[in-house]
Amino acid sequence: MKRALLALLVVAGALPAFAGDAAQPPRDMVVLTVSGLIGKTNRGPLDQKRDSLLARQKIDFAKAFAFDRAMLLALEQGTVRIQPPEFEAPATFSGPLLRDVLGFIEAAKVKVTVVAVNGYVGWLTPEDIDASDWILALSADGVPLGIGQQGPIWLLNTRAPDFKPDDIHHGHWVWAIFYIKVGD
Repeated sequence: MKRALLALLVVAGALPAFAGDAAQPPRDMVVLTVSGLIGKTNRGPLDQKRDSLLARQKIDFAKAFAFDRAMLLALEQGTVRIQPPEFEAPATFSGPLLRDVLGFIEAAKVKVTVVAVNGYVGWLTPEDIDASDWILALSADGVPLGIGQQGPIWLLNTRAPDFKPDDIHHGHWVWAIFYIKVGD
């Protein structure tokens, strides 16, 4: 009897360690959903009613990873000081490094497509991602980017503060991001 009780206590003590490996669902409002070729997920398939913004953009997936703001802030942060055309003065933008977000969810090293709330689509190749420190900016000068400031997330290149929005690259200047697809 004592051995059985001891074995039960050992197994019960190990359960929290295994539970820590499972991807936790967001505790707050989801600001970014990532699907495609990812190894870690925390949500099931697209629900046409609950995920109406994704559905209207013709996005579909069987599983994905949903991030709330706190989950993104828990990752390593990058910063860049730039002056977007919409701002009257330069601002310091900060947010998690894109490569860390992708690494956290065990994403394949393939092209990623970023989708904005208004339907704009940009993309980055694995070479683009490796060549620079891309951030998913969540704030400007410490203030969260709201929808009116074209948040919740901007994709910015920390190594190119002189970047101009009319530069020819589809992934460099995407704001109001709410979805990323890994792979085609």
